[in-house]
Amino acid sequence: MSEVITIKDIQADNEFGRVAKFLRKGDTHLSLDYFVTLHFSKSKQQVAEHHIKHFRNVLDRKIYGKHRRLQKAVFIEEGKNATSRSYNERHCHMLIEKPKHLTLKQYKKEFNTLWEEVCGSDDIDWQRITNKKGGVGGLIDYCNKEIKYGIKAFTEELSDNSYQQKNRNKAHH
Repeated sequence: MSEVITIKDIQADNEFGRVAKFLRKGDTHLSLDYFVTLHFSKSKQQVAEHHIKHFRNVLDRKIYGKHRRLQKAVFIEEGKNATSRSYNERHCHMLIEKPKHLTLKQYKKEFNTLWEEVCGSDDIDWQRITNKKGGVGGLIDYCNKEIKYGIKAFTEELSDNSYQQKNRNKAHH
């Protein structure tokens, strides 16, 4: 028996490939350490992209200054599952690196405080990315779960990879 490949399967594969290509571009490894699920206050829902962009810019400046960004992949989605606590609410999933010069506690405090100031919510869930839990690939799959509704969650213009950063390699050495 042959497996039937649907249009939805092809769309999901294409979207997975798009995210993976973005993350790999310009880097020999993925330096993503954490998977963070972030919620918005009710008043920030409609213009989530604007608030995430502001959050991202301020966070990067606080952590690295003007010339370098944290590597990250940003997914914005609206909960489609009626049993989910995110049902009909926009939220963000972010795969992000932890800066080497900060402890996890320092970084989470900086990140969480800023998210609450900019996006109005302290509903933030951090998970370490591990191969046991499916690694980066498994998380990209998870974040693209709404592709079956025709919704692309990955937001390239809010994400950052090392290819975009001229000073990245110098800063690592």
